[in-house]
Amino acid sequence: MRNLSRWFPLVTMLSVALLAWAQGENSPCAKLLPATEFKGWKEVSGSYLYGKGEGLTSIYNGGYQLYLKNGVQEAAQKLYQRDNLYATVTIHTMKNALVASKFVDYWRNTHRKQKPQPLKITGTGFWIQSDGATTLYWAKGRFFVTVMVMRDDRQAVDAGLEMLRAVAGKVK
Repeated sequence: MRNLSRWFPLVTMLSVALLAWAQGENSPCAKLLPATEFKGWKEVSGSYLYGKGEGLTSIYNGGYQLYLKNGVQEAAQKLYQRDNLYATVTIHTMKNALVASKFVDYWRNTHRKQKPQPLKITGTGFWIQSDGATTLYWAKGRFFVTVMVMRDDRQAVDAGLEMLRAVAGKVK
């Protein structure tokens, strides 16, 4: 019995972690992530992250409060690779569509010096290039999406748009 009591906290912690992971895999935002493989892109093994509420720290170390304050309820993220391109896709479930749209506006205002460029995808959004990366911000319905490609050239913009279209096609 004494040995069992030593293992109980560990078993409990693993059970809770497994339950959170399973919940994350079935969350509305996780279901919108691009497939493990598509158009030459492959998910980087072990890159899946999920957070809900205070658990957003698994994705946003040190800045998650900004996301909670602006209506993020949960988020799922994966890293993808195609040749020498890497793209991080993060899907956020927001309180509602208005909050999602306002969060895009927040980021547009934050990045106004980088001259945000409009997206030609149904919804609201823009893209910027800064500090060696290309980032796309987009919202439709109650989802807010970011795609960050780790380069700042035209190929990176096209890759980011391809990833975003894969997500946008799933949002109703």
